Amino acid sequence: MDFIKKTLNQVNVQENTLYDIIYDLFFFAELQESEDDIKNGRVCTLEELEAEMEARYESYRNSKS
Repeated sequence: MDFIKKTLNQVNVQENTLYDIIYDLFFFAELQESEDDIKNGRVCTLEELEAEMEARYESYRNSKS
C-alpha cells in the first residue's frame, strides 16, 4: 500500500486519466521489481543472453549476420 501511495504522489493525479494512473502504477511497479532483481543478483549478462538465444533458436545466429 505504501508503494501505491508513494507512486501516486509522484504523478499529477488531477491532470491524468484513470488509464494514465494505472499505467504509471504498473510502470513504477516494474521499475521497483527491476531494482529488486539487480540488488539480489537476479541478472544476466549480454553474453549469457546471447548464448541462451543461440541454444534455444537455431536461426538466431544466422539473423545476427
